[in-house]
Amino acid sequence: LGSAGICPVNRDSIDYILSKNGSGNAIIIVVGGAAESLNCTPGKNSVTLRNRKGFVKLALRHGADLVPVYSFGENEVYKQVIFEEGSWGRWVQKKFQKHIGFAPCIFHGRGLFSSNTWGLLPYSKPITTVVGEPITIPKIENPSQKEVDFYHSLYVESLIRLFDKYKSKFGLPETELLEVN
Repeated sequence: LGSAGICPVNRDSIDYILSKNGSGNAIIIVVGGAAESLNCTPGKNSVTLRNRKGFVKLALRHGADLVPVYSFGENEVYKQVIFEEGSWGRWVQKKFQKHIGFAPCIFHGRGLFSSNTWGLLPYSKPITTVVGEPITIPKIENPSQKEVDFYHSLYVESLIRLFDKYKSKFGLPETELLEVN
């Protein structure tokens, strides 16, 4: 995985990549991570972002632009059992997430030879990723919480605008909202 450029999402790795001289030093972070994976339901568009601000703080320390990105259709390729908050199943998932770094999910897709059977192959549904305009971030060695909150809110607003701009193009009604958890 390392030879493909995949590295852990931690401060040391991000600092190393963003501190290299020259252009093209970019990172992609799936901000919602394991917590977001627990709420992937077909027909639901939600992101786990409200309390995820570390990526903004690192962007400020390096003066790295933030680029909002959203993928339409990701939640449609597998069906998942969603355990409600407070249930035994959710408790087990959160314990795994805390100690191992990922949350086990019970999911299924289609079978190998037929889309009418259960299996581990994804359903044949399109996933389309849209990329928004970069948000220019100043370089601030020690950003205050107020500065982090300000640029985080800009990012969230930009992501919602991006979703709203393209939702009808990808078959969602105009009334559909992006849920930010």
